[in-house]
Amino acid sequence: MASVMCNIMILFFILSSLYEECLSVRFKVLSISSVSVTLGVDVVIPCCLTPEMDATGMEIRWFKTRFQPYVHLYHNGKEDYSVQRPEFMKRTELLKENITRGVFPLMIHNVTAQDSGEYHCFVESSDHHGRAKVQLQVTAVGGLPIISSITDNTLYCESRGWFPAPYVTWTDHEGNKINSSIVKVLKDENHLYHISSVIQLSNTSNITCTVSNSLNQSKHDSWQFIGRRLPKTSRDTRSHFHIISSSIILILSGCVFLLLMCFGASELHIEKLQNEKREFKKKNEELQSIYEKLQTSEYKSLDGRLDAKDASV
Repeated sequence: MASVMCNIMILFFILSSLYEECLSVRFKVLSISSVSVTLGVDVVIPCCLTPEMDATGMEIRWFKTRFQPYVHLYHNGKEDYSVQRPEFMKRTELLKENITRGVFPLMIHNVTAQDSGEYHCFVESSDHHGRAKVQLQVTAVGGLPIISSITDNTLYCESRGWFPAPYVTWTDHEGNKINSSIVKVLKDENHLYHISSVIQLSNTSNITCTVSNSLNQSKHDSWQFIGRRLPKTSRDTRSHFHIISSSIILILSGCVFLLLMCFGASELHIEKLQNEKREFKKKNEELQSIYEKLQTSEYKSLDGRLDAKDASV
């Protein structure tokens, strides 16, 4: 009887030792619930083991909705890109500086809108495995909303480049909401959202269009009315046309007047030159006449002196 009890005690001791040994190699995979990142930057998604242990010889697989193709795979002590999802090619990196302590976060470079979603960090050893989930929230705040008029009593607001999908809110000058008659949300080739909205004008002096997303990120634009008139109407356009036309006519008239003045001055200058030419010609003729008279009188005087000399001889 004593020997049986001794054997039972030995067996219990062996089983307890084996159980403790099994517990010593079991682990849990831990991460955080979510990570937020701005579009276009690098992000680090944490993952680690507890209790702390060396994970160098384990398989570490990061995946999204499907186990394969994966986001990133590390096993047999090296990276394996053979069945990696194409959109993550050359953009992922397992940070192994502390892998001997069971810490191995995933870095994703140049985050895109498509990267948003749930990630699984799966770790497997020779006799145990575990998994943790983390939500990656990619955000992009779009451009400033632009308000424009469609007709005299209809306003249009649009904004591009948002993620996640935005929504639009119209308010009047007292902060009261105005219901949109049309709202459209579209996704572009980069999986970013473009939102547009149309409202009928109410009797207010100021209207604001605010575009926001689910993360409470927002931008807004306001439309100010003066005298409850749209800043630009078809009547204003006609008035502007008449003003511009009148200005052009006045400028052209001034140019024509200057040209006529210049032409008239040229005519006067030519006439003055012609008068001076005629006067010069007249004076020249007078000088010529005087010269001829002088020559005639000299000849007569000379003939008289010659005749007197001949008579004395």
